[in-house]
Amino acid sequence: MNIFQLVLKQMRQRALSTSLTLLSVLLGVALAISIMIVRREAHNLFAQTDFGYDILIGPPKGSPLQLTLNTVYHMDQSPGVIPYAIYADMIRKHPLAGHPDYRPYVRLAVPFMVGDSYKGRRIVGTAPQMFGVNDDGTPVEGEKFQYRLGKSFELAQGKIFGPRKFEAVLGSRIAEQLHMHLYNENETEQQNLDDGGAFRATHGMPAANEKPDIHKPRWHIVGILKPTHTANDNVLFIPFISLYAIAEHESGIIDQTLARAGLDPSRIPPDQLDAVLARLGIDPAKVPESLKKKFQMESKVAPTSGPANVEELLQVAKAAPTTEAADEGEDPDVYHLDEHGDIIPDLPPEEWEISAILVRTRGEESGSGLAAMQLMYNFKVIDDRATAVNPASVMRDFFNTFLSGSTLVLLLIALLVTIVAAVGILVSIYNSVAGRLREIAILRALGATRGTVLRLICLEATLIGLAGGVLGLLAGHLLAALGSVYMNELLGQGINWLAWDWWEVIYLGVVVVIAAIAGLVPAMKAYRTPVATNLVTG
Repeated sequence: MNIFQLVLKQMRQRALSTSLTLLSVLLGVALAISIMIVRREAHNLFAQTDFGYDILIGPPKGSPLQLTLNTVYHMDQSPGVIPYAIYADMIRKHPLAGHPDYRPYVRLAVPFMVGDSYKGRRIVGTAPQMFGVNDDGTPVEGEKFQYRLGKSFELAQGKIFGPRKFEAVLGSRIAEQLHMHLYNENETEQQNLDDGGAFRATHGMPAANEKPDIHKPRWHIVGILKPTHTANDNVLFIPFISLYAIAEHESGIIDQTLARAGLDPSRIPPDQLDAVLARLGIDPAKVPESLKKKFQMESKVAPTSGPANVEELLQVAKAAPTTEAADEGEDPDVYHLDEHGDIIPDLPPEEWEISAILVRTRGEESGSGLAAMQLMYNFKVIDDRATAVNPASVMRDFFNTFLSGSTLVLLLIALLVTIVAAVGILVSIYNSVAGRLREIAILRALGATRGTVLRLICLEATLIGLAGGVLGLLAGHLLAALGSVYMNELLGQGINWLAWDWWEVIYLGVVVVIAAIAGLVPAMKAYRTPVATNLVTG
């Protein structure tokens, strides 16, 4: 029987002790390997530099990290809004007098607007240009928008929405998870709503115990995208102009508040509108003048008789029965359709607002070209209506500041766990040697040298370290797979848990060496075992 077979026989004889020791090594290695994978792949996920756009234009008061997480990964809350006029100036081929000329800096720009959701998934308002299509449905000439360098959105089914239609394009993952499909013209509107061909937006992201505020408009699903393996797969895209058809999105919460209070706008004297709004909890200073003009126009046809002051108005409203729309909390219409069926919001374009703008500048490298720096300087020094950030730089800083250090600490903890496992090997084999002194003495009496006994014990420790290390390597990748599933649920984008690098192999080698060193202490005890004494004792 050779030395290897003898070691395996000894390990089988002590199966429970060997299994527990091997398990401790496995857990330590699995923890370390999973942390190494997450650390490496999180860098690829969060510190990426291959954005298809190099500048994000967003609210001046929000943090660059919040803006980037919100627009790129669809996480966190939007930091605010910026005037739509900035985007209009960026896409204008011939700048107007008194307006900034962005043509030397901006190669491509698309709007980004958030604020609503559907079954916990984010709704993003944008333009057809995000998907490489002009407003008239023709393909964009020249460079298309890219969500990653060299990667543009592609349709799996249907078409891209019209810029002024209640239409939607879905990410691949949300279509699969929610069993949504293209709008079926052969079914009724309600049937499509029930079986996933259309949907109604929910205001914000209501909590589990919060009653959702569901908006009135219905969007028809006209397209489903191919998988991008990014957070965009978990998003519903709609025309940003269709969001202005929702009352609350143009400060039309006034209409809804008045309806729920039972107040007829036409019965409110123009000079008492501010007082009524204030009594209902609305700051009149934040109400767009266009909406006030709307109420004033309606009040011109009001009957001359009726309540003359705020108190009488509220008393009458309190006593009057509420309308069906008010009971259901239904949004009033704040838009109309033209002869082509296109949405024409009541809110004038000069009062439109969006959440952000995704910009591809004319610089040669992402975020480092002269055009990108000039654009960021413009919004930092000249134009205080917005701020401009480079998402690649923001995410690199985020990773280096928050993720890199924390994962390094976890890696050190995993290394300590591995050392503890090595101590477990030492204790286990040491106790085994203490109980096998007579057996070792017999081996010596049969001709085994001290070197043979030394190698026997060290080989046993090495095999435990190697087996536990290999199994831990596999278990570490399985743990990373679970982490990938979680990241996919959270961001719509997982990590490559099958990927490996040489650091994992080096770490496995270090574990085996540590295990072998741990076996030296009991091996030296066996090495010094006196043959005659232990034979007589037995």
